[in-house]
Amino acid sequence: MGLYTLLLLTGLALLTPGVISNYRTTGLVGDNLVLTCFYPVTRHTTLACWGRGYCTSTGCNFPVATVNGSRVMWTKSMRYKVTGDIGNGELPLTVTDVNLDDSGVYCCRVRVPSLGIDLKREIDVEIQHPMMPDNLLQGSVDDTLTLTCKYPVDEGPREVCWGRGSCPISGCKNKLISTDGTKVTWSESRRYNLLGNMTQGDVSLTISGLSKDQEDTYCCRVRIPGPFNDIKNEIKLEIKDVVRVTGSLRDTLVLPCSYSTDAGTNPVCWGHGHCGLFSCHNKVLESDGDEVTWKESNKYQLTGNMAKGNVSLTIKDANEHDGGVYCCRVKVPGAFNDIKKEIRVEIREADHISGHVGDMVTLPCKYNVSEGTSPMCWGKGSCPTFKCTNTIVWTDGDDVTWTESEKYKLRGNIETGDVSLTIKSVTKEDEGMYCCRVEVPGLFNDKMKEINFEVEYAPLENERWNLIGCYGKLRQFYFTPV
Repeated sequence: MGLYTLLLLTGLALLTPGVISNYRTTGLVGDNLVLTCFYPVTRHTTLACWGRGYCTSTGCNFPVATVNGSRVMWTKSMRYKVTGDIGNGELPLTVTDVNLDDSGVYCCRVRVPSLGIDLKREIDVEIQHPMMPDNLLQGSVDDTLTLTCKYPVDEGPREVCWGRGSCPISGCKNKLISTDGTKVTWSESRRYNLLGNMTQGDVSLTISGLSKDQEDTYCCRVRIPGPFNDIKNEIKLEIKDVVRVTGSLRDTLVLPCSYSTDAGTNPVCWGHGHCGLFSCHNKVLESDGDEVTWKESNKYQLTGNMAKGNVSLTIKDANEHDGGVYCCRVKVPGAFNDIKKEIRVEIREADHISGHVGDMVTLPCKYNVSEGTSPMCWGKGSCPTFKCTNTIVWTDGDDVTWTESEKYKLRGNIETGDVSLTIKSVTKEDEGMYCCRVEVPGLFNDKMKEINFEVEYAPLENERWNLIGCYGKLRQFYFTPV
């Protein structure tokens, strides 16, 4: 029996359809992780794929790389590479610059259809944050985060509470939410939710719209009958404050970022996403410190003085996909010395309203008053970070407390949340952007609406101006000296 036949029979014995081998591996944020996978060499065509999630009956779930024969045919992104000697039975997947989202199950699948070989290997990957305690969770302002808490339900569901502060001897202090084990029975506000499967013991707390003042220790307490039997889990939440830049569709936005150049200039990268441990995710622009060396498109520019350390990112012609967190990273030699700054961009799609000179026009704005009315303002111009620019109307939530002139009225029912702005005797000067801002307690909770108001002359007025224009041209034609 030849070596080739021996290898083939060995492979068939090990790789009959449906057989799965499994192992677990861990990595650190920022590392390059290599997931190994081997298969017996044959002379027949080999089809292979790597995917995220458990192996299915056919193919790969959420594929990240595919192989045909000895060639890599496709990878989901540059972060995934199949770099082994594929022709000799090696199929390792390298994931570069891993982050916490790369945790989970991966499937390596190798098929030789003509021989009925179907190798399925599952790898459980856990990415850990270096130097981060198990009970530390980090997030940024405005994020939605989930604080994990689970318990075994072998003896049925249990009462659970979440509170702010370390777990006391009993109960939860500064209680945020509680459950009877099957449903939420009380919650301090709508920003706290239990979105996991409570019947399976998942009572993880989801907090939406994080603000800096929510940085604290949180306690999850599962009540077990008997003294000192309760299950307690404490999680420390750290929240990074981020700069906010707001704009409307088609605006040009500038995301500020600068550093000291006393010791010379440094390479810089900008990425669309939170700052990674060692690099920029979803890079949009790179600089060597003196000039831009790469950019995803001409949409992104560095228009500041790089020699002075101004590496602010300019985004031209903003669209709805430009929203989210951006990372400015200045690369400084040495471990963990990089300067990192995160900026959150919010793109608002403005409504468009048109009217004619002399009309009375209403700019619509309403909000939900189920939790009571709120102070609000109308301003001329885009909505700024706080209050209104060029304020024209103020209300305390019940009555109009100030208006710039009798030209502006709130004719809706303020008590039901109708704060639409009526503009009387419209002129061409009334054209432009308007901001309706409803003040909601808490950092960055305000509800905002922008309306782009266009003013046209009435049809008869347009005809009159057209006739005047025609008369002027005729007059010029007949009376111009030859």
